[in-house]
Amino acid sequence: MLIFFYRILSNLLLIPIFLFFLTRFLLGKETLKSILQKFTIYKSSKLNVLNRKVVWVNAVSIGEAKVGILVAELLKEKYKSLHVILSTSTITSFKILEKYQKKFTIIYAPIDISIIIQRFIKIWEPSLALFVESEIWPSTFSILKRNSIKLKIINARLSKQSYLNWKKVNFFSSELFGLIDQCIVQDKNSETRFKDLGVKKITKISNLKYLQKEPKINKNDLKEFSSRFKNKFVVTMFSTHEGEETFFIESFKKLRKKINNLIFVIIPRHIERTERIQSLLKKESIKYSIRSNKNSYLKDSNILLVDTFGELSLFFKLSKIAIVGGSFVKKGGQNPIEVSFFKCPVLCGPYMYNFSEIIDEMKKNNAGMMVLDQKELEKKILYLKNNDFERIKLANNFTKLCEKRRKRTNQLIKNVFESSNV
Repeated sequence: MLIFFYRILSNLLLIPIFLFFLTRFLLGKETLKSILQKFTIYKSSKLNVLNRKVVWVNAVSIGEAKVGILVAELLKEKYKSLHVILSTSTITSFKILEKYQKKFTIIYAPIDISIIIQRFIKIWEPSLALFVESEIWPSTFSILKRNSIKLKIINARLSKQSYLNWKKVNFFSSELFGLIDQCIVQDKNSETRFKDLGVKKITKISNLKYLQKEPKINKNDLKEFSSRFKNKFVVTMFSTHEGEETFFIESFKKLRKKINNLIFVIIPRHIERTERIQSLLKKESIKYSIRSNKNSYLKDSNILLVDTFGELSLFFKLSKIAIVGGSFVKKGGQNPIEVSFFKCPVLCGPYMYNFSEIIDEMKKNNAGMMVLDQKELEKKILYLKNNDFERIKLANNFTKLCEKRRKRTNQLIKNVFESSNV
């Protein structure tokens, strides 16, 4: 009953929400294409999916989008005639998905407004909806159920705070979570939380990000930066969040006095923050280069600021150490699994609660280092600089750990698809 009223309210808010997105467009946070598709207005028809079974995979942002691709490819491998629609919400993740548009239909996800979702279902007619990780949308879930479309949450994860928030509105959440046909969870904590909130069928596998394949690297870029970074000790900080760059810049200032060939690479989680990071570097009078601007490349610059998409693998390949962003501020950390392909040890801060199971395995297998603060981070970087054997051992252990989990996870997810009746 409460979901019914939510749906009515969402319809009433259609015009204010449209105006909100129009404001985002004027601020450069949306494109015309993203707004039109979020309101289910498409240029092309759906002729390419006629007479074919359709599965809708929804992945809100970058990390989820990568999992969405993995799942979409596994589905196509098993069901050749299947058509997969991959939807996402952010411009950044859409750019990552675009390269797969020959294989799948790539669109922006519809807004959780009842009449919008009804229109979406009418256009695409999916037989199964797979939502990645932690996307919970009342109107969408309700309308999928009304149309007898199976709903599964894959690589499902629910943080402690999100769980507590949903428990506060148990009168609403029990009805909402009961609409989910199955949760394929990535850790024990999420399994317990989804069950307590009312999901009946739960399958624990592991983090599906273990299934990602080794990313391809542009050979020309690799050649260029291998030359630039020759005989340098490169430390890459990836997916950094607000507050972490200040922290890392301070560490750099201290470490360069002890490591004369030190290079820091900073890759922010959101590249629109690049100007803010440049301001910090200028304030500290540190010479730096910008990845997208070759005119900014300075021979004696010791920091490279990466403001381009999809180049993590390039810099992991070139690095001696990779530091996990989002783990030194309370963001829960970012996924470190991609690093495992490049024989590069992982360091992370104290706030890795979004990846607690991976971190536990890293600790058990001596496959990475966790530090508590800036001072300890500096000590570990210096230690690994002076101990090649330990650095290589950490990297190899992490690679072996991920390879082992990859094989197990691949078999388990295939078993799940066997029983999906897609």
